[in-house]
Amino acid sequence: MVTTYCRNVLHQVGEGVGLYLYSVPNAINPKGTGTGKTTAAVVILHEYLVARIIQHVKQIKPIIQLPTLFINASKFQNRFNAQFRGPREMQEKASVAFYQCKSDMLQAELLVLDDVGVREATEAYKNEFYEVIDERCTERKATIFTSNEPLERLGKLLDPRIASRIEGMAIPISFEGEDQRTKQMR
Repeated sequence: MVTTYCRNVLHQVGEGVGLYLYSVPNAINPKGTGTGKTTAAVVILHEYLVARIIQHVKQIKPIIQLPTLFINASKFQNRFNAQFRGPREMQEKASVAFYQCKSDMLQAELLVLDDVGVREATEAYKNEFYEVIDERCTERKATIFTSNEPLERLGKLLDPRIASRIEGMAIPISFEGEDQRTKQMR
């Protein structure tokens, strides 16, 4: 499915077709880590970026806004949390950085959200994250999600509204097998 998506990446993104790349835990990899989800997402992001640059150079379709963006969900959550820590000046800078990142996430033609559902979140953060997902869903902007959780569990970790929108905007693709990162170390 990833290869098929890449072959027609301009059309897929243009139609707002997203992917939900998730792991299936098994006996040899109980957490489902290191199965290639992020690698697959980055390959798609790269293919789309190259295709958009070619369109731009050939003057077929100019690049007006951010064509691609890769965001690690935990780091986005850390940016959100930084607004409430440290001295006021630090909080203000963190707030500006968070809302710029959120704006970029809303504008990007293709967004990759990596490691969704890794940890618990506050209601305030869930609401911010929901706004991003909801707007991208409403505007039919392609989003690729990676997670070690199936969609059914994501609703319990984050919010059923978030999981519902992800399910409605992304084709689920399961990844199985050994953890390739630990395998490389052997």
